[in-house]
Amino acid sequence: MVSPGSGCQFLTERRKYVSEDTPIMPMGFACPQCKRLLRSVDNALFCDECNQTYPIVGGIPDFLSHVNLGLVASRIAKAMDLVAPIYETRFFTSVLLKLSGVPAGLQFIERIANFHRGTLQDIKGTVLDVACGPATYSRRIISPGREVYGIDISMGVLRQGLTYLGREGISGVHLARASVEALPFEDGVLDGVVCSGSLHLFPDKVLSLREIARTMKSGAPLSVQTFVSGKTIFNRLIQRQGWLHTFEAGEVQQYLTVAGFEEFQPVVEGIVLTFSARKAPRHV
Repeated sequence: MVSPGSGCQFLTERRKYVSEDTPIMPMGFACPQCKRLLRSVDNALFCDECNQTYPIVGGIPDFLSHVNLGLVASRIAKAMDLVAPIYETRFFTSVLLKLSGVPAGLQFIERIANFHRGTLQDIKGTVLDVACGPATYSRRIISPGREVYGIDISMGVLRQGLTYLGREGISGVHLARASVEALPFEDGVLDGVVCSGSLHLFPDKVLSLREIARTMKSGAPLSVQTFVSGKTIFNRLIQRQGWLHTFEAGEVQQYLTVAGFEEFQPVVEGIVLTFSARKAPRHV
């Protein structure tokens, strides 16, 4: 395995299917625009098709350095940059989660991690963690024979993620700054995808789910945690903001079907919705 953030030297290598006890080579990043594999040039990634250069900042490829995120996404990114230093601290797990109406403490994080691990059971190869924050679940789903890629729009939480990965001595996790609406991967290369605490933040749910499906192999599992409507401080805050969203029963399944997923299996506990689904075969 390679060390966190050092996978860029292998970016033009194609992933190899190997046995469980043999490390796999990290998969190459692709141009978010044309989906062509990128090559490493002077601490940056370069697309020969688009003639576009993507800088690598502190070991983190930045695919959004030249992108206008828009008002909503910019606000979310700035907010996440601010909370990055306290993410997964006692204050975050004991206070913020409780105010959100979900079980407080690391028990909640571990419970969601267990759900993802169950969905990804026996999955080898490459798994994507969408809106990964400081690699909260990336660090918990890494396993022998599996590489994990985490993407987020906040550079602050990604840097914090590298800190956690280094502190915990975890390898095989690769972080990049990118948007769910333009993922830096080729078509049909991912063996699984997880997405925790963020589906309700995506401005266009169907577009985001379609882009996720594009990168997945047929039959690959999707594992998600989000929120449904309820009478909590979190829900009232979301309703007041207007641009955030809580899902109603059946709404998520409609989005998934349109985006090319099947086998929707939801679990609702209070305002917390966890669900799994699979990329439908031959979906375009």
